[in-house]
Amino acid sequence: MQAVTGVIDTSKVYASCDGRERKELWEELGAMRSFCEGPWVVCGDFNTTRFPSEKTNCSRISEAMSDFSSCINELELVDPPLFGGPYTWRGGENQKNASRIDRFLYSFPWDEMFTQIRQSTLPSLGSDHNPIVLICGDEVFKKSYFKFEKWWLNVEGFRDKVKEWWGSFNVTGSPDFILASKLSFLKKKLKEWSKENRGNWRVRKEHLLEQIGRWENIQVHRTLTDDEQLLKAHIAMEYEEVARNEEIHWRQRSRIQWIKNGDKNTKFFHRMATSHKRNNTIESLVINGEESSDPVAIRNEIVDFYQILYKETESWRPSLNILDVQTITEEEQILLSRGFEEEEVLEGIKQCAVDKAPGPDGYTMAFFSVFWETIKDDVMQTFHKFHAHQKGDKTKFWLDDWCGNGILRDLFPILFSICTNTNSKIEEMWSPQGWNIIFRRLLNDWEIDGMVECLGLIGGFPGTTLEPDRLAWGHHKDGVFSVNRLYNWGLKRCAGRSIGPWNTIWKSVAPAKVKCFTWLVARKKCLTHEAMQKRGINIVSRCLLCKEALETNKHLFMHCKVTAQVWALFTSIANEYWTMPEHTSDLRSCWIKRGGSKSQKRWWRTVPACIWWIIWKERNQRIFEGKECTIQKIKWKVITTLGFWCKEQDIEEEIQLVDFIGSL
Repeated sequence: MQAVTGVIDTSKVYASCDGRERKELWEELGAMRSFCEGPWVVCGDFNTTRFPSEKTNCSRISEAMSDFSSCINELELVDPPLFGGPYTWRGGENQKNASRIDRFLYSFPWDEMFTQIRQSTLPSLGSDHNPIVLICGDEVFKKSYFKFEKWWLNVEGFRDKVKEWWGSFNVTGSPDFILASKLSFLKKKLKEWSKENRGNWRVRKEHLLEQIGRWENIQVHRTLTDDEQLLKAHIAMEYEEVARNEEIHWRQRSRIQWIKNGDKNTKFFHRMATSHKRNNTIESLVINGEESSDPVAIRNEIVDFYQILYKETESWRPSLNILDVQTITEEEQILLSRGFEEEEVLEGIKQCAVDKAPGPDGYTMAFFSVFWETIKDDVMQTFHKFHAHQKGDKTKFWLDDWCGNGILRDLFPILFSICTNTNSKIEEMWSPQGWNIIFRRLLNDWEIDGMVECLGLIGGFPGTTLEPDRLAWGHHKDGVFSVNRLYNWGLKRCAGRSIGPWNTIWKSVAPAKVKCFTWLVARKKCLTHEAMQKRGINIVSRCLLCKEALETNKHLFMHCKVTAQVWALFTSIANEYWTMPEHTSDLRSCWIKRGGSKSQKRWWRTVPACIWWIIWKERNQRIFEGKECTIQKIKWKVITTLGFWCKEQDIEEEIQLVDFIGSL
């Protein structure tokens, strides 16, 4: 049960059938909206519909429908879905005419108080209208769902706790059982820890704001001491941390990928998460021809459906007598079936979205990436077991390479020639007592040594990794060929030539859309005034930043006096001596940081992309919105944007903005 405290504004509507009077009602509701600051609910008979599907024998959107929808959008109201039937009114001969003219509408503050909101029709008793009810509240069956929260990584001491917990779990069994058990045990620890550390976002923020307000009231009457100033600053920092963690929490729930931390859109993320949850809710289901809203019946029907779906009912199989089917080569087969390497697994994890949980356990890719050094042994043992052990129901004992040392027929040709079951599968050759190899005659003395060697080999498989000859790419240690490796090898062959900035563009930590934009700037394809004139568009060319020169690609992004001050900011921070090149295509090849760690060099490579992106946004803002930022604000935008990009990419490191500027 959810309780609501405070004032709730409600408006009951009975609209006229006359279109002009309805328009006056929409204007009256607009005037009332300004007086309703909190949750607002509007309900009643609106005497019009929004869409053709809400009315029988209607195939187009009328002017009245458009006016009603425009009114709802302008008032920022939500129209929840209707359950129990598509219509709320029936009339005419034999009640053939029907429409949905009754409904509930509510404002966003009401939407934020409840995660589950729906309106439903009730049976009509002696009226041509169906009563409707607005149902607010959570699901009846609310199972606790676990998901690894990204904001946990920002809590001091959290990473050390996870490492300590993981090392304390003592589990015996197969590698996959050990990994699954440790993840399950860790899940319980994380739930307990989260309850103690998270609390209620709203209560914590209100409590911290109350403390800040108390210190500000004291400051009005007297000057705070140094200790009091320090305490107030500490409370403000704690509030910022709570607000940031709340934002990360709701952004992760919203499943929005195109926006990153630091955008301060907590309300937007909350609404998106609530919308996803509402859309995924099944309120009713047709069971045996009848609609049911019983949660237990719905749950059982879904379980039964999928249990039947994944059971085999047909024993017949189609014949695959197909000619001229293209097959892969033996070398390609070996590459596809080889075991996973640690670098390959880690690279695959880093290429996944960090907020996504690929399985039902709730662990996101951020968990596996950040704690890779802690969990990698258990993960890799599971992968090795997957490749090392086969079921044996399709693998042939003598004719397939299953023991890791080669095909047994080739290793022991004499034993193969006198064996009776040369075409048998592994499961047919194995029994609880051991290997069941049957020969046509007794073994000779010189054949016994070969039999002992064979049993020693297959008794402890997989043995040594002696592999047959295969094609290999000679320019890499693992011998695997890829287009990317061929490209890099070709670049090395072009030593001494100008290969352009393309390799550093795609290696930066900037978002994908910024990388594409940087590529356009470097190739002089960005739509500046100069580029638009070349395309035949008549436009007066003028740089909107300095207002002193024509807007060309190299002027806007390099030589403009506003842009030049931003470049100078970074060269002075890093104490780098640098001369501005003539063209943007030459800039990235000479934008090199000497010394520093790998991360610092990667951040430094991203500086040109960030400067160009912010300068381009500032230019567009001045053209389309008529707003100008000062040079100080432009510099601050570049620094903060660059810091957020680097922090989002380097999730294994906690980056503070001050430390980040100092590292440059």
